[in-house]
Amino acid sequence: MKKINNFGNEQYKNHFFSSMKNIIANIRQTYPVSDEALQALLTEMEERIYLKDTCLVQSGMTDHLVYFIEEGVTHSVFHHDGVDTTTWFSKEGDITFGMDSLYYNQRSIESVETLTDCRVYVIHIDKLNVLYEKYIDIANWGRILHQNVNKELSHLFVERLQLPPKERYDQFLLRYPGLINRVKLKYVASFLGVSIYTFSRIRAQK
Repeated sequence: MKKINNFGNEQYKNHFFSSMKNIIANIRQTYPVSDEALQALLTEMEERIYLKDTCLVQSGMTDHLVYFIEEGVTHSVFHHDGVDTTTWFSKEGDITFGMDSLYYNQRSIESVETLTDCRVYVIHIDKLNVLYEKYIDIANWGRILHQNVNKELSHLFVERLQLPPKERYDQFLLRYPGLINRVKLKYVASFLGVSIYTFSRIRAQK
């Protein structure tokens, strides 16, 4: 892992910012964080490389890290009675974590696993909470980020209840453009709540 701690060097700073372009773009798309606040956030992160099929967050365990994805794809997965159900996908620029562990110090009910090789930057929730207190920009970013996630979760819940499988698939393509070509189809079928057989029929219709 590599800690970011050399911002006094302008050449290093420029290289570092370019190496985190997806993360920075997503942060600023969510909220116009100032350069000062952004630098304070980024300097607390550590770079990590995870290979495909690595478990970042293990269900039944506690994990206090927030994972910012610069390269790669992960999914959140719920395990029950031998069946794995994908509940969320995260890709370049997104963040992922175990919500119960992060905010309530409880064992996570979901796992987070890499679906590709990933380059991520991590920060401990204690450090992030300090930044929330110190920088209103970061606090606003976090607030809006979670509002957006809650909105998406609500939409997914309604879609699962009201839309037929084909329309759920259409919404998936809009929500995650290009992702269908990057992950195994069984994970997409699981996310849509259909069997791989039904999912194959839906794709054949398109």
